[in-house]
Amino acid sequence: MALLSPSLPIIPPSNGLQRELDVLERLQHSLSDGYQIFHSVSWHSLHKGSDRHGEIDIVVLAPNGNILLIEVKSGHVQVADGVMVKLYKDGPRDVGRQYTVQHAAMMQRLNQAGLRAQVTNCVVLPDHRMGVQHVVAIPPERIIDATRFDQLGSLAREMLEGMTRFGVTEPNSSVESLIQFFANEFKVTPDMSVLGDQVRQTTLRLADGLATWVPRIVAPSGVIRVQATAGSGKTQLALRLLQDAAASGVRALYVCYNRALADHIGHIAPTRAKVASFHELCVEHYRQTVGEPDFAAPDNFQRLGRLYCEAVEVEDSPLVGRYGLVIIDEGQDFDPEWVGALIPQLQPEGRLYLLEDDSQRLYAREGFDLAEAVEVNCQDNFRSPKAVCEVINALGLTALAVEARGPYEGNYPGFHAYDTERECVRLTELAVGVLLARGIALADIAVISFRGLGKSLFAQANTLGRYSVRRFTGKYAASGEALWTEGELLVDSVYRFKGQSAAGVVLTEVDFSELDEAAKRKLFVGMTRAQLGLEMVMSRAAEGALAGVL
Repeated sequence: MALLSPSLPIIPPSNGLQRELDVLERLQHSLSDGYQIFHSVSWHSLHKGSDRHGEIDIVVLAPNGNILLIEVKSGHVQVADGVMVKLYKDGPRDVGRQYTVQHAAMMQRLNQAGLRAQVTNCVVLPDHRMGVQHVVAIPPERIIDATRFDQLGSLAREMLEGMTRFGVTEPNSSVESLIQFFANEFKVTPDMSVLGDQVRQTTLRLADGLATWVPRIVAPSGVIRVQATAGSGKTQLALRLLQDAAASGVRALYVCYNRALADHIGHIAPTRAKVASFHELCVEHYRQTVGEPDFAAPDNFQRLGRLYCEAVEVEDSPLVGRYGLVIIDEGQDFDPEWVGALIPQLQPEGRLYLLEDDSQRLYAREGFDLAEAVEVNCQDNFRSPKAVCEVINALGLTALAVEARGPYEGNYPGFHAYDTERECVRLTELAVGVLLARGIALADIAVISFRGLGKSLFAQANTLGRYSVRRFTGKYAASGEALWTEGELLVDSVYRFKGQSAAGVVLTEVDFSELDEAAKRKLFVGMTRAQLGLEMVMSRAAEGALAGVL
């Protein structure tokens, strides 16, 4: 079987790309070992005085160094007066001209690289029958239409071998140098920015299951408890519920523990919905009924929370029966009393959804029951690369194994161990560089501290090596918006970043001597923030604890 570079896309493709993948799969399985297939090869050349750019669908490199360029045109094409035309949204394209220019561009690039090779090309029309139609620019034997598509592999071999039999006087460059040319000169590796967009869009589609069928569940009590792992689609479920409520004119409340998550949801939820952290609700109620809280008091939030819970129990409390929909997110981090204060705010015929994940419990809380609640469980992770999920399961970070359902295979996390705080900072910068080298943009990378921001080495930093840092200042504007420093690299803590994600994540300041339950949960939260790439910077003690498990 031929070797494919890069491997077949992990993203469910569009219709046009699907046909190209059909061609790739057929070629890969019909050509023997020794053949190399490259796809989506970009080119740039000067053709007849014009600066041109384009992309060659498929390049087949034979064991003898001969090269076949393949242009795939799915669907219908038009042939009139000897010209083959493919219609696109932005207008028609002359396939014969494209056929000629691509061959010339490839010859020019090989010459510039000092390489010699016999190059030919063909057009594959998997959905079109040519009949007696004639194309001036393309020889008929170089057109593989639907009637010959089943013979694609053998026809490709004949074209590649035919160049050796006829008119070749100069040997090709070594196959190794040609492979290096295609791998490096044309950089036939996935564009991580495009891949990141594809993964995000595909993850949204795949993880839409909770948002599709959970709202259809009928609970006589009106209470549904969803125990679902990271990356399973809890946020999409919450947004779907809020959107449906807004469309129906139902008053809705979304409440979570994490202020950063509440700010994030507040930007994407319908404006009609009330979105807040639990303590924001407490502060708001206190201001409306008492006055300005004393935020300098050490027990301020505990006192506000207690007063809020007591206010619900007051006869004719204005807090009771206000919402037709209540969503409690991050339920594992709620005190039972907080949940008890939110349930009475539901109208008699209203619905309450409790979204939680015990594996992400970062605070010591007592468990609680919800009488007559319908319970839903889901261990499907659609966000994390499959390789990261394998490590999570190998470390036993969750009580039940995580099911890797995402579209991206990915790489295993990189591990970097430090002895000193200075080395931790240096290795964190190095880990950012590793993700950048993989093609992940700096704006798509998050440095997440295993510690809280108050104890982090990066809590007051304005730079990380050569990168300026964007971090939470700990302050809020009068409008309630969190205030951030100006910078290009996001730095946050595992506590604040819970519920969010980034294409590339550096989980740093990982420090523990034993992989106990608390360490497992923090590791799980941090590791599941990454969509494409994960690097981990840890102390020697943490490295030893993980090595002992693995």
